[in-house]
Amino acid sequence: MLKAGYTAVGEFHYLHHQPDGRPYDDVAEMSRRAIAAAKATGIGITQLPVLYGYGGFGAQKAGEGQRRFLNDPSRLLRIVETLRKSHEGDPQVRVGVAPHSLRAVTPETLDEVTKGLAALDATAPIHIHIAEQVKEVDDCLAWCGRRPVEQLFETAAPDKRWCLVHATHMTEAETSLLAASGAVAGLCPTTEANLGDGLFPAEPYLAAGGRWGIGSDSHISVSPIEELRLFEYGQRLATRRRNVLAGENEDSSVGARLYNQALAGGAQALGRPLGALAEGRRADLLVLDPDHPAVMTLPVERLFDAVVFAGNRNPVRDVMAGGRWVVEDGRHVAEEPVQAAYTAAVKALLR
Repeated sequence: MLKAGYTAVGEFHYLHHQPDGRPYDDVAEMSRRAIAAAKATGIGITQLPVLYGYGGFGAQKAGEGQRRFLNDPSRLLRIVETLRKSHEGDPQVRVGVAPHSLRAVTPETLDEVTKGLAALDATAPIHIHIAEQVKEVDDCLAWCGRRPVEQLFETAAPDKRWCLVHATHMTEAETSLLAASGAVAGLCPTTEANLGDGLFPAEPYLAAGGRWGIGSDSHISVSPIEELRLFEYGQRLATRRRNVLAGENEDSSVGARLYNQALAGGAQALGRPLGALAEGRRADLLVLDPDHPAVMTLPVERLFDAVVFAGNRNPVRDVMAGGRWVVEDGRHVAEEPVQAAYTAAVKALLR
């Protein structure tokens, strides 16, 4: 992710228990491992332990394949509190929560975990999957008579702390509601395409001032360029128009608008002060390769268009995360040991 130009990640973390579902002696064991991996590579991390309690709307019993995920609000909040104490004062680590989805929680458990989080940190991020697929919308309607986004706003009142992941299937009213709330829409175009989820209603959402960011979700791809490109191209295919997300001035740089809005929304969703050369902001910087064919000789006002839409070779040369150079001349500073450890781990798992 660092080599591709991401400097921080929101780790939507399901895996809390042993394969048979028993807790580890340390309830935060797996979250600690994820944070340790982030620190070993130098990427900033917002750890989001997932509240996953049920297998479907209306508190349906979870299946055997979900037993490593399952937590109740009390145990999840113990994980959050443990991580916060362990990493207090560490600017590279932020801790929030991720109620998995409305089908995996109840209104009561969602309320308990969000209130419990607010008592620990009133500004901590909250991420939730919402309205990803048509079946989810239909199942929610059958359960409570409301669509997922409508139900969430009825019961939880999301604000700027929240990131609604996917939010693919929304009515005009829901789109306006989300845009006005200050919450971030967390978009994952490569995963949404891979799973055949559908297209986010981007044009009306952006026109209403909605905030958004991008993520890889399933790591089908870890390229922010591919996410932004597919986001715009999906809208072009749906509307049969060009420069759909350029805003009112279609001659302006759509690449710059996409990049800057995604950067601002991503920083908000992760609860990290990124995205500007200013006092109090994180020193997260990207250096592009000036000899890359897609960007060489271009004026600054067209640079982002070239980065997002021209060429397939990664134009990122150097990356600084939290004031530390972690990628230099296209190579991660710990490339060889990280690759060797990963190879050994995969081989051991596949024996």
